[in-house]
Amino acid sequence: MTSPARGMSPLVAAWKQAFHLATGGSGSYTKGLNLHRNGAVGQIHATPGRLSAAVGAKKTTHKAVLALPELTDAQWQALAGRLADIPQAVADLLANRVPAAIADPGHARGTAIVPGADEITFSCSCPTGHTGRVCDHSAALGHGLAERLASTPSVLLAARGMPTRSFAALLREQLADTGPGSLPAEADGTVRADQLYSLWAHRPPQQSAHQPQFDLDTVDPITATLDDPPAPCPPAHDLARMTKDAADRAHTLLTSANTTEQPHDALADAVRILATPDGVRRLPDVARATGHTEPALRTMMIGYRHGGPAGAHTAHAPTGTPPAALEHAREAIRASRLVALGSIDIVNGTLTDTTAGVQLRPGPDGAWFPFTSFNGEWRPATGSCDDPAAAYQAARRARTARPAAR
Repeated sequence: MTSPARGMSPLVAAWKQAFHLATGGSGSYTKGLNLHRNGAVGQIHATPGRLSAAVGAKKTTHKAVLALPELTDAQWQALAGRLADIPQAVADLLANRVPAAIADPGHARGTAIVPGADEITFSCSCPTGHTGRVCDHSAALGHGLAERLASTPSVLLAARGMPTRSFAALLREQLADTGPGSLPAEADGTVRADQLYSLWAHRPPQQSAHQPQFDLDTVDPITATLDDPPAPCPPAHDLARMTKDAADRAHTLLTSANTTEQPHDALADAVRILATPDGVRRLPDVARATGHTEPALRTMMIGYRHGGPAGAHTAHAPTGTPPAALEHAREAIRASRLVALGSIDIVNGTLTDTTAGVQLRPGPDGAWFPFTSFNGEWRPATGSCDDPAAAYQAARRARTARPAAR
């Protein structure tokens, strides 16, 4: 399961509690958890008052829906008014991030962003769901939402009736005619960086016809002459590497109007560091911090080198995909093969050709990632593609180039 974003653990916990109570002790709660863990829940869609997803079970795919009430205009105004008094919340919202303070009803003048158990209703295309009772599929959706909230809490704001950007605009309106006020100082008389940043967050955006020009090619390699700082600070060469990495990321953000690379989350970022030339020496530390075994992290490192953040996550586990999509991909691969020597099986959300020693896994970016059998394990290969037939051929080429024991 994805690690919760900064400060989102209370939001995830609040949803889990409300959702569990809403199921009323039904056996579908546990069955839905098993479906979710097996990757049965597809993409979760949020619209005002509604969360929905396709959920695969056996040979059938059902559409599960969770309905929850939208917040009223007065409730949104009250919530924005309270968050306006929290500097970090202001900074987060105006950067289009969901603030951690929104997870606590006490910060929202009694307005809870998580609905109460009696406000959550279930429906599904299955016979049980047609009666309005919780079923295995709608329960799986509830468990899937808990995992989604850990990394993308904005989905709950959208379901409650207001996307994050709209809520940020509402907050900006409330701040337009007010000054930043006094910022609370720490005990030693200093002001935290996030508090200072909120001074700028309170200001309306500057409207200028002339965009600032950045001299992106000027480099001052001051890190080349640094001495190692005292422990436990990182050594000088690590500081130099982190500085260069930050500069490269800033350069990409400033020069690219649109970027197609999937953002790094905490796990993918840890794997990215491991995949650097000297990163492997940090493997034991990352294993302790993430809870993943060193062999699993090494496999994710290979996946990252081939496919970036999406490749790292797919090397860990395939992305939940509806059975119909897996069947469609399997038929596309069968049609592309000149000689069908072995069967292509759908196993735990993957397409596996045991005879050829290759496997395809759906990734979080919608692409198909090739894997090859190596000493009893599945290893990532290069050649991820939106076309499953092309990804399958890439897997076959990689398998031929490495004819080790299966």
